Amino acid sequence: MNAPTSSSTVQFERRRTVWDIVFGLLSVVAGVIALGHVAIASLVSVLFLGWMLIFGGLVLIAAAILLWKEANHRWDLAAGALFLIIGFAFVRNPGVGLLTLTLVAGSLLLVGGVVRIVAAFQPGAPRVILLLNGGVTLLLGLMVLNRWPVSALWFLGTILGIQLILDGITTALVGRVRVVDAPERTNESV
Repeated sequence: MNAPTSSSTVQFERRRTVWDIVFGLLSVVAGVIALGHVAIASLVSVLFLGWMLIFGGLVLIAAAILLWKEANHRWDLAAGALFLIIGFAFVRNPGVGLLTLTLVAGSLLLVGGVVRIVAAFQPGAPRVILLLNGGVTLLLGLMVLNRWPVSALWFLGTILGIQLILDGITTALVGRVRVVDAPERTNESV
């Protein structure tokens, strides 16, 4: 007879707490404020991204130095240096970073719209959804690129505000997914 063994598994649980509702409502308020001041929100998002790139670059460089003997971590040094350079450029001149990010985002929307429209004509593709999605994405990309550089003043702030509102509503209504330990179970074999 074998001894009983116990194992603990991880499960995901969705639940909503008072803090989820508070956080969701604060996120909605922040989104409304961002939509009320899209130029400032755009600038703040570039500065935030710049500082995150600086922090991430420093972490990657430190990891590359500490793990230099492992060949797969050597490229972290180059990636960290690139993140650091871009981060410093965004923090030092957020206006240029704002123009660059808006140009890149508009181009990605344009290309994404074209790809979805082309994919709609593939056999078995959900044609209506892909055409609708591709058309809206293409139009948004054209709108951003057609009005560039003026669109840099409103685009990122508008996207940030809308995202904050949608995330806030979702969190307040649905809650968040949490990792919980499943009850231990014992297996006995005879």
